[in-house]
Amino acid sequence: MKKANSDRRPESMDMLSELPKEILQRILCLLSQEEAVRTSVLSKPWRHIWRTRPNLVFSDNNNYFRDKEQEFLSVVDETLRGYLEQGLRLEEFHLHMSNDVSVSLLDKWIPKLESMGVNDFRLYVLSKHEVGGMVDLPVVLKAEPLTLLWLYNCDLGRNIPENIPFVRLQVLRLQNVSIEQEIFDKVISSCALLASMWFQDCKGLTTIKLDTKLHKNLKQFIFINDVTYQKDDCSIEIDAPTLEKVKIFGSKIRFHGRELCNIKSLYLANVEIAINSVKRSPVLCIDAPKMEYYEYTGLVIPSVSFAPASGRSNLKLYMRDDGANDAQSWFLRLSALLRDLRRSEITLHIFHLARFDLQIEEDILVRDNINGGNYKPVVVENFRLEIGQLSLFPYVLSGLFCICRPRKVTPQWLGKGTWTDERKQKEAGEFFCKFTKMIENGNREIWRDLEGFTFEGLDEIRLEWQPFQLTKLSESEFTEFRIRMKWSDQD
Repeated sequence: MKKANSDRRPESMDMLSELPKEILQRILCLLSQEEAVRTSVLSKPWRHIWRTRPNLVFSDNNNYFRDKEQEFLSVVDETLRGYLEQGLRLEEFHLHMSNDVSVSLLDKWIPKLESMGVNDFRLYVLSKHEVGGMVDLPVVLKAEPLTLLWLYNCDLGRNIPENIPFVRLQVLRLQNVSIEQEIFDKVISSCALLASMWFQDCKGLTTIKLDTKLHKNLKQFIFINDVTYQKDDCSIEIDAPTLEKVKIFGSKIRFHGRELCNIKSLYLANVEIAINSVKRSPVLCIDAPKMEYYEYTGLVIPSVSFAPASGRSNLKLYMRDDGANDAQSWFLRLSALLRDLRRSEITLHIFHLARFDLQIEEDILVRDNINGGNYKPVVVENFRLEIGQLSLFPYVLSGLFCICRPRKVTPQWLGKGTWTDERKQKEAGEFFCKFTKMIENGNREIWRDLEGFTFEGLDEIRLEWQPFQLTKLSESEFTEFRIRMKWSDQD
């Protein structure tokens, strides 16, 4: 038996290496770039196979190429030159670059990618250039095989090309990018296959128009303006029924068509809702039957025409002195918004920035909102109140309890100074005492449906909320607190 085994060993073959090169290339296609390179040590026939597979992925940010800019350039350049000289077909090419030196590759190779057979070119240029400086990348506008383009800290130039051939582009993400409005208009008008747009802190944009005829495949749109917080910097017009996710921070916004039948997630923060180019309105009029998540942050309480049948609604509202002076109508507008969203799970977060006492007529608010309108108070799953002056807590809570029924109330303080654990406990103790007195001495019309409440603290080790007695607060190690409430009239 041993002799037979030794006789067969010299005749054994590397069956995998005997496969046709085309098959080997397809096998390597299923591996990551690093895994494909490692196969070069398997045997002599495998040494250069990875350089002929139909997909390449290069990144100057991986562990090997980190701080080796010139070596990265040489490897990418030699590999692409090998494909070109041997007439090899390169179908997919993914390039991640984070240093300015590597940009020279684009000027050389982008014009040649299409002739090499590339139909899936994904380019990530996330420049580490210092703030105030940008990498100049006008050559990118000539890359017809692009399917994904993600640029950070780049400048697309000032020369407006006659044609931008982005016929395959599906994902476009521009962050801290300088781009002329006319170039931008040409880009998005030439991208019929775009499924995702993401624009953040871009310079030069004044208008973004999403058109149902041009953007039939658009699923996601994200616009973030963190730099200036100026809504006048850019105006967004949306007429794209295929959208499923919209996130807009810091802009004017106008929905041309009411039908957003596919939208599942809508996030609006620091926006200005417009009816047309002249008129503004706090009313968001859209039909969104599939809405699963709605989040709004702003100074103005909007009205909505959609009513999510399920899912979650997250509201972050700011009350300033101008709102506090008319607190009665402020809470009535909030009540109308909560009623529109009542079929979803509501989280309400109020930032109280007013410096003066609120003038609230509880009897009138209860009469107008509940008795007069025959409205049942809306259930709010989570209510978080951030406030600068503890003395104003009862006023805000009184107005809130007139219009809704919070299940969990979490206080937070915006006061100045260092918030030690001892200070948090002291403030929480004072808040809980004021809360108890408010219930004992408050309007019976508001509190008649309250069956009970419990003070809870967060166990940071177990990440669980645990009940505690107010008299034992100083003995606890809790630094986060809330009140759990039980109402008899909750849905």
